Amino acid sequence: MKSILLMLLLLISSALSAQFVISGKVVAEKNKPATGATILLLQQKDSALITSLLSDQDGHFQFSHVHPGQYLVCLSMLGYEKAYITAPVIDSNIQLKDTRLVTEVQDLEDVTVIAHKPFLQQKPDKLIVNVESSATAAGSSALEILQKVPGVLVLNEKVTVFGKGNPLIMIDGRASPYINMSQVLRSMSAANIDRIELISNPGAKYDATGSSIINIILKRNADIGTNGNLTLTTGTGLFDQLDGYKDNNFYHLAPDFSINHRKGKVNLYGSYGFFHRNEYDYNEVTRYIAGNTFFQTNYSPDTDNNHTYRAGIDFYANKKNIFGFELNGLSNKNKGNAIGYTTQSDSATSQLLSSFQTRNNTYNTQVNNSYNLNWKHNFDSAGKELNIDIDYSRFRLNENSDITTILANTPSLSNQSISNPLHFLVLKADYTMPVHKEDKLEIGAKSSFTTINNTLVFSREGIIDNTRSTDFQYTENINAVYTSFEKNIDKWKLTAGLRTEQTIAKGVSASQQVLNRSYWQLFPSFVLTRKINTDLSAVLQYSRRVNRPGYEQQNPFVEYLDSLTYEKGNPLLQPEVIDEYKLSFNSQNSPILAVSYNKKHNVIVNSAPNQIGNITYISPQNLASYENIAVELNFPVELGKKLTGAGSLQGMYNHYNAYYLNGQYDQRKWNGLAYCEMAYKPSPTWSIEATGFYVTKLLDEFTITNGFGGLNCGVQHSLWDRKGKISLNVNDVLFSQKIKSTLNYEIINAHIFQQEESRNIKLSFNYYFGNQRLKAVRNRNKASEEEKDRVKLKD
Repeated sequence: MKSILLMLLLLISSALSAQFVISGKVVAEKNKPATGATILLLQQKDSALITSLLSDQDGHFQFSHVHPGQYLVCLSMLGYEKAYITAPVIDSNIQLKDTRLVTEVQDLEDVTVIAHKPFLQQKPDKLIVNVESSATAAGSSALEILQKVPGVLVLNEKVTVFGKGNPLIMIDGRASPYINMSQVLRSMSAANIDRIELISNPGAKYDATGSSIINIILKRNADIGTNGNLTLTTGTGLFDQLDGYKDNNFYHLAPDFSINHRKGKVNLYGSYGFFHRNEYDYNEVTRYIAGNTFFQTNYSPDTDNNHTYRAGIDFYANKKNIFGFELNGLSNKNKGNAIGYTTQSDSATSQLLSSFQTRNNTYNTQVNNSYNLNWKHNFDSAGKELNIDIDYSRFRLNENSDITTILANTPSLSNQSISNPLHFLVLKADYTMPVHKEDKLEIGAKSSFTTINNTLVFSREGIIDNTRSTDFQYTENINAVYTSFEKNIDKWKLTAGLRTEQTIAKGVSASQQVLNRSYWQLFPSFVLTRKINTDLSAVLQYSRRVNRPGYEQQNPFVEYLDSLTYEKGNPLLQPEVIDEYKLSFNSQNSPILAVSYNKKHNVIVNSAPNQIGNITYISPQNLASYENIAVELNFPVELGKKLTGAGSLQGMYNHYNAYYLNGQYDQRKWNGLAYCEMAYKPSPTWSIEATGFYVTKLLDEFTITNGFGGLNCGVQHSLWDRKGKISLNVNDVLFSQKIKSTLNYEIINAHIFQQEESRNIKLSFNYYFGNQRLKAVRNRNKASEEEKDRVKLKD
């Protein structure tokens, strides 16, 4: 163990030890300092990106800890042409000549981009995952990519951030406009994703919901002329044969197409993707109930056919005004054929008492469309601007389940039918105003209106069961205002904000009002940065966040999960509030060491169990207090010029304290997470990559989950002057992403084993056509953020 720690310290020391310095100054028109220009340090041989920073208020920049070698410095700023400067570092520091940026001139000729971004980029306020540059991510779904992100856990297709709980998942700066987030993540191809941002401590500008934010940013092509890309991905599952199940035809097929056309003041863009996937999950559950042992096996193969589409237009009316309209849509059909076997035996003698079989044939359709109208107004060139968004969205999910139970060769037929139509209207305005030279003020407001009318019909042998059939009408209005101020004083920088939100929610079930709620909440936040020297800084952060109950969590329906498990919503569920504190030390704007403390009040336990007879009911409950301590160490790995990567070690302490089922649940546990990603580039056109993680035994609500990990490998080759790209990767090479967990509290005693189609091989081909200038369609932080992510429906 000591030798491992010594090697780790040597790696960190080697990565951070000072070598040489490259410094310079960049100016704009009339020799004014180019404040906030983007400065990239690239390898001269293949333009591989090493690191980046922004110029200060006087246009100065400085790269420290530069090893001897041949480099390019790329200088860029919006509205100006890029400038490149050679910087050979041999045995001394380099002071570059002042560089003047030239106003950008539109050029319709093709430009080939050869810079390579690293898979992970650690910033002071977020972790950036560059999906397009990764061989291991090619051909994967968004859910599979999130499994490769350090600090993110995916269990049962539910995404959590290590120690912080459920994040707010956003797409292009707003929460997904879909009612089934798990389905969207499973169906979203890496071909459409440019990068993913993990924001651990969001400020007042963001909606207060979620302990953190995962922002998935879709690809944007160049905006001069016509351009786009074509992608085709295919793959198949590679798994150990399950006893008794011989079908192993689990394959993937995902063609994608996107296009962008810019001429004059009009920019048109659109994309379409199809995703077909056969997959399975398998679980075993052993329950000990009143002297009896119930053993279940559940095998659930299913088929997904998913269509996603997007179309938009930006109109550049003049230098100060931009108007935009965008349509996003998803259409999904899913068919599942689950089969389960249950045996009941005497726990003392193992004598078989009974057995039965269940079959659940499920068919669901999901159709979602959202429309966004936006306007951006620039008051001046100093950064004063106004953004206004209007969002309207319509979603509908229909699910039908035919359930057959066979006991003593006698079948019993049941049917469960669910309909979930939703409507959202969101209005949002954001105003930014510079104050003095370095300070900035932001204010904004938002109102959202939600209506849902859900119905569940349950029947036995064709006769409707009125005790299990019901409806639920839900309306919600959230109003918010925020202000945020950024102040710079010498080596100090303070960003402080305050968000105020009002929530009005009502729910009616079976003509009875089950929910009537109106309340205000305050959410302060601040980030205080102290620059220690040119390379090292300390950052202290605090934010208050909220996890509002998901719409489905408040739905009082009792839904069938398997023969011995049912799920029920809770309309009396209250929101949980989280106080988050974090202290980090950053080197060249990248956190290397961080310590955080999180405390939740009125904690929502998502799956609180309750045993009634032989049936286990799970439901969300406000039960516990929760506190979490996390220590995080991030470090680069560099073994020569061609083998580079990054690693992360995290230690976590979780403590739950709840009174439930006439007992005290007081559990605490330390666990750890190790992550590493490496890339070997034998030539500018070849890349071989591997990512891996391991999580030790962890505590999650009432469940203890054994340690597990995963290893992913990939190879990527660029073709035709980098306009083509072919990638081959294998996910979960060791087939080790299998979950074993235990739930043992009061009279509830269950052991669970789960595996899914996680080991697979994918081949992906991508072709870029047209102009590939890096001038993107503008990203929009659209209005509907929090609301759509809160629709937490089971798959």
